[in-house]
Amino acid sequence: MREVYLGRQPILDREMRIFGYELLFRDREENFAYIKDSIEATARVVMNLLAYMDFKDIIGNKKGFINVSPEFIEGDLVDLLPANKIVLEISSVEKINKFIIDSINKVKEKGFQVALDNVSFNELLSPALESVDFVKVNIKNYTDLELKELVDFLKKYSIKLIAVKVETEKDYFFTKELGFDYFQGFFFEKPTLKKEKKLTSYKIALLKLLKMAILEKSMDEIAEVIKGYPDLAYKLLKYVNSPFFYLRHKIHSVKQALSFLGYQNIQKWAVLQLFASEGGDIKANPFLERAVIRGKMMEILMAKITTDIDMIEKGYITGMLSLIATVLYRPIEEILGELYIDEDIKKAILNGEGKLGKVLTAIISLEKDDIDKARSSLEQLNLGLEDLLEAELEAITYYENFMESQ
Repeated sequence: MREVYLGRQPILDREMRIFGYELLFRDREENFAYIKDSIEATARVVMNLLAYMDFKDIIGNKKGFINVSPEFIEGDLVDLLPANKIVLEISSVEKINKFIIDSINKVKEKGFQVALDNVSFNELLSPALESVDFVKVNIKNYTDLELKELVDFLKKYSIKLIAVKVETEKDYFFTKELGFDYFQGFFFEKPTLKKEKKLTSYKIALLKLLKMAILEKSMDEIAEVIKGYPDLAYKLLKYVNSPFFYLRHKIHSVKQALSFLGYQNIQKWAVLQLFASEGGDIKANPFLERAVIRGKMMEILMAKITTDIDMIEKGYITGMLSLIATVLYRPIEEILGELYIDEDIKKAILNGEGKLGKVLTAIISLEKDDIDKARSSLEQLNLGLEDLLEAELEAITYYENFMESQ
């Protein structure tokens, strides 16, 4: 049994692309907590991470922010971490002294970047601000005016500012206007629906494809839709022929690819393409990442409570579709109605009903750090928090491996 579980929260740049992740280390169920306080706890986290996990599986080519103490970065364990991938985040320092400054400079000489988090900002902090690379600011701790004054003060230094607890689109635009460089929080999951965007013909085709797969139209009909979009046909063939499927022989036709996937996997692929169609580097797309991880977690947890393959498949689709409003900028009720989606899935997404709904509620609660609500939902399914944390780590690894095949 692993002593430590790992989650992550994305840190986005000004173009809403994933820049890095804060790595969230969580203790086992009987003592659930974020581990970030003592040297011993940090050391245990690092040793477990190195023993059980590959950084490539956890953060891909992004930066990983890890909470450490000044005492920890003075020790030898820091040398085991990959300096080019890790940002050492020093949190809740009450007073900057020579020991802290020397510790920061020491690890920077080794190639690490350093962030300050949850500190009291004043002129006494200046020596540290001359040395660190990032400063994280919890925007909920300040009024708008105080936040503006703080940014003006911090912008005197050559540091990048990360706004933390960015929970709404309003938060994002306000902090972006103030001059923050990066943003942490799940604001990107909550689109302003009144700004409904006109769907591109590409997204319309994907929605049609998804609907046809749900209604189990003939593969010939589905193939005809895809053939009208050469880039979509190319992506389908590339996906099916990727190392992800370990095929012995290449698939060369759209209909052959569709027949190989089957209706449930065509649904998954169509939803995946809807999230990927936001443009840019798909490996830096927070919508796609959250949808795949949520879908995979649903699948893993449903497999723990049922042997019904159909229900397990519904789990994956439920997780992905729960975020579909973020890319279609339309009310989720309308989208699900137009797709003639399965009632179990619809009730789970809209009302948290049924086994699917309880699993989805647990996953969303974990994302929001509402552990009591997550545990309550899990208990109704005879699952424990440990099951949820294991599913999260497995889903993160799945996503990173999946992205490698794209």
